[in-house]
Amino acid sequence: PKAHACAYVMMAWRVAWFKLYYPLNYYSAFFSIRRSDFDVSAMLKGYDAIKRRIVEIKEKGNLATIKENDVADTLQVALEMLARGYCFKNIDIEKSKAKTFVISNEEKALYIPFCAVDGLGEACGLKIEEERKIKPFYCIDDFASRGKVNQTTLQKLKELGVFEGLPESAQMSLF
Repeated sequence: PKAHACAYVMMAWRVAWFKLYYPLNYYSAFFSIRRSDFDVSAMLKGYDAIKRRIVEIKEKGNLATIKENDVADTLQVALEMLARGYCFKNIDIEKSKAKTFVISNEEKALYIPFCAVDGLGEACGLKIEEERKIKPFYCIDDFASRGKVNQTTLQKLKELGVFEGLPESAQMSLF
Protein backbone atom coordinates (compact mmCIF):
# COMPACT_ATOMS: atom_id res chain seq x y z
CA PRO A 1 0.00 0.00 0.00
CA LYS A 2 2.83 2.46 0.72
CA ALA A 3 4.30 1.98 -2.75
CA HIS A 4 0.87 2.49 -4.28
CA ALA A 5 0.36 5.71 -2.34
CA CYS A 6 3.85 6.83 -3.32
CA ALA A 7 3.02 6.24 -6.99
CA TYR A 8 -0.07 8.46 -6.69
CA VAL A 9 1.96 11.23 -5.05
CA MET A 10 4.63 11.00 -7.75
CA MET A 11 1.98 11.26 -10.45
CA ALA A 12 0.42 14.26 -8.71
CA TRP A 13 3.81 15.97 -8.67
CA ARG A 14 4.27 15.30 -12.40
CA VAL A 15 0.86 16.72 -13.21
CA ALA A 16 1.50 19.80 -11.07
CA TRP A 17 4.91 20.32 -12.68
CA PHE A 18 3.42 20.28 -16.19
CA LYS A 19 0.54 22.50 -15.12
CA LEU A 20 3.02 25.05 -13.77
CA TYR A 21 5.81 24.97 -16.38
CA TYR A 22 4.02 23.78 -19.53
CA PRO A 23 0.43 24.91 -19.02
CA LEU A 24 -0.71 24.74 -22.66
CA ASN A 25 0.63 21.20 -22.96
CA TYR A 26 -1.20 20.26 -19.79
CA TYR A 27 -4.49 21.83 -20.92
CA SER A 28 -4.14 20.33 -24.39
CA ALA A 29 -3.75 16.84 -22.92
CA PHE A 30 -6.55 17.36 -20.39
CA PHE A 31 -9.10 18.65 -22.90
CA SER A 32 -8.08 16.15 -25.60
CA ILE A 33 -8.93 13.34 -23.21
CA ARG A 34 -12.27 14.95 -22.25
CA ARG A 35 -13.17 16.41 -25.66
CA SER A 36 -16.67 14.94 -25.55
CA ASP A 37 -17.46 16.68 -22.25
CA PHE A 38 -17.68 20.35 -23.06
CA ASP A 39 -19.66 23.18 -24.52
CA VAL A 40 -17.76 24.58 -27.51
CA SER A 41 -19.89 27.71 -27.89
CA ALA A 42 -19.47 28.69 -24.22
CA MET A 43 -15.72 28.10 -24.37
CA LEU A 44 -15.36 30.33 -27.42
CA LYS A 45 -17.41 33.15 -25.85
CA GLY A 46 -15.00 33.52 -22.95
CA TYR A 47 -14.83 33.66 -19.19
CA ASP A 48 -18.28 35.11 -18.44
CA ALA A 49 -20.09 32.71 -20.79
CA ILE A 50 -18.34 29.73 -19.22
CA LYS A 51 -19.22 30.95 -15.75
CA ARG A 52 -22.89 31.40 -16.76
CA ARG A 53 -23.01 27.90 -18.23
CA ILE A 54 -21.56 26.39 -15.04
CA VAL A 55 -24.14 28.26 -12.95
CA GLU A 56 -26.97 27.05 -15.25
CA ILE A 57 -25.89 23.44 -14.80
CA LYS A 58 -25.43 23.78 -11.02
CA GLU A 59 -28.86 25.40 -10.63
CA LYS A 60 -30.46 22.29 -12.13
CA GLY A 61 -29.22 20.35 -9.11
CA ASN A 62 -30.28 16.71 -9.26
CA LEU A 63 -32.12 17.30 -12.55
CA ALA A 64 -28.81 17.82 -14.38
CA THR A 65 -27.77 14.83 -16.47
CA ILE A 66 -24.49 13.00 -15.99
CA LYS A 67 -23.25 14.54 -19.26
CA GLU A 68 -24.11 18.04 -18.02
CA ASN A 69 -22.25 17.43 -14.75
CA ASP A 70 -19.22 16.20 -16.71
CA VAL A 71 -19.43 19.31 -18.89
CA ALA A 72 -19.54 21.51 -15.75
CA ASP A 73 -16.40 19.82 -14.38
CA THR A 74 -14.56 20.38 -17.66
CA LEU A 75 -15.77 23.98 -17.85
CA GLN A 76 -14.24 24.58 -14.40
CA VAL A 77 -10.82 23.71 -15.84
CA ALA A 78 -11.54 25.88 -18.90
CA LEU A 79 -12.37 28.76 -16.56
CA GLU A 80 -9.05 28.25 -14.78
CA MET A 81 -7.21 28.23 -18.12
CA LEU A 82 -8.81 31.51 -19.19
CA ALA A 83 -8.04 33.07 -15.80
CA ARG A 84 -4.37 32.21 -16.38
CA GLY A 85 -4.34 34.26 -19.59
CA TYR A 86 -4.82 31.54 -22.20
CA CYS A 87 -7.72 31.19 -24.59
CA PHE A 88 -9.52 28.87 -26.99
CA LYS A 89 -9.45 29.41 -30.72
CA ASN A 90 -12.32 28.32 -32.90
CA ILE A 91 -12.08 25.21 -35.02
CA ASP A 92 -9.85 26.01 -38.00
CA ILE A 93 -10.29 23.82 -41.08
CA GLU A 94 -6.57 24.27 -41.85
CA LYS A 95 -5.06 23.93 -38.34
CA SER A 96 -7.39 21.87 -36.14
CA LYS A 97 -6.84 18.16 -35.68
CA ALA A 98 -9.46 15.45 -35.42
CA LYS A 99 -9.09 14.55 -31.73
CA THR A 100 -6.42 16.70 -30.08
CA PHE A 101 -6.25 20.34 -29.15
CA VAL A 102 -3.54 22.09 -31.17
CA ILE A 103 -1.23 24.35 -29.17
CA SER A 104 -0.45 27.84 -30.44
CA ASN A 105 2.29 29.23 -28.20
CA GLU A 106 2.40 32.53 -30.12
CA GLU A 107 -1.28 33.19 -29.48
CA LYS A 108 -1.26 31.53 -26.04
CA ALA A 109 -4.23 29.48 -27.21
CA LEU A 110 -5.60 26.03 -27.99
CA TYR A 111 -7.36 25.28 -31.27
CA ILE A 112 -10.46 23.17 -30.68
CA PRO A 113 -10.52 19.79 -32.50
CA PHE A 114 -13.22 18.70 -34.93
CA CYS A 115 -14.49 15.90 -32.67
CA ALA A 116 -15.41 18.43 -29.99
CA VAL A 117 -18.53 19.30 -31.98
CA ASP A 118 -21.50 17.10 -31.06
CA GLY A 119 -22.31 14.81 -33.95
CA LEU A 120 -18.88 14.97 -35.58
CA GLY A 121 -17.26 11.63 -34.84
CA GLU A 122 -13.68 10.51 -34.83
CA ALA A 123 -13.83 8.90 -38.28
CA CYS A 124 -15.26 12.08 -39.79
CA GLY A 125 -12.60 14.23 -38.09
CA LEU A 126 -9.82 11.98 -39.37
CA LYS A 127 -11.34 12.10 -42.87
CA ILE A 128 -11.28 15.93 -42.79
CA GLU A 129 -7.61 15.87 -41.73
CA GLU A 130 -6.78 13.39 -44.49
CA GLU A 131 -8.60 15.38 -47.19
CA ARG A 132 -7.01 18.72 -46.32
CA LYS A 133 -3.55 17.14 -46.75
CA ILE A 134 -4.51 16.27 -50.33
CA LYS A 135 -5.69 19.80 -51.18
CA PRO A 136 -7.30 22.74 -49.34
CA PHE A 137 -11.08 23.03 -49.13
CA TYR A 138 -12.32 25.67 -51.56
CA CYS A 139 -15.96 25.94 -50.42
CA ILE A 140 -18.36 24.66 -47.78
CA ASP A 141 -19.89 22.13 -50.19
CA ASP A 142 -16.41 20.76 -50.92
CA PHE A 143 -15.75 20.47 -47.18
CA ALA A 144 -19.03 18.61 -46.64
CA SER A 145 -18.59 16.15 -49.51
CA ARG A 146 -14.88 15.37 -49.09
CA GLY A 147 -15.07 15.34 -45.28
CA LYS A 148 -18.26 13.24 -45.22
CA VAL A 149 -19.98 15.73 -42.91
CA ASN A 150 -23.77 15.48 -42.55
CA GLN A 151 -26.05 18.53 -42.81
CA THR A 152 -26.83 18.76 -39.08
CA THR A 153 -23.15 18.86 -38.15
CA LEU A 154 -22.43 21.25 -41.01
CA GLN A 155 -25.08 23.59 -39.62
CA LYS A 156 -23.46 23.44 -36.14
CA LEU A 157 -20.09 24.30 -37.68
CA LYS A 158 -21.66 27.24 -39.51
CA GLU A 159 -23.22 28.49 -36.26
CA LEU A 160 -19.80 28.35 -34.61
CA GLY A 161 -18.37 30.47 -37.44
CA VAL A 162 -15.89 27.85 -38.66
CA PHE A 163 -16.36 28.77 -42.32
CA GLU A 164 -15.63 32.51 -42.11
CA GLY A 165 -14.60 33.73 -45.57
CA LEU A 166 -15.27 30.39 -47.28
CA PRO A 167 -17.90 30.53 -50.05
CA GLU A 168 -21.00 28.33 -49.79
CA SER A 169 -20.40 26.65 -53.15
CA ALA A 170 -18.12 26.81 -56.15
CA GLN A 171 -21.03 27.88 -58.37
CA MET A 172 -20.86 31.40 -59.72
CA SER A 173 -24.03 33.43 -60.00
CA LEU A 174 -24.48 35.51 -63.14
CA PHE A 175 -27.45 37.45 -61.77
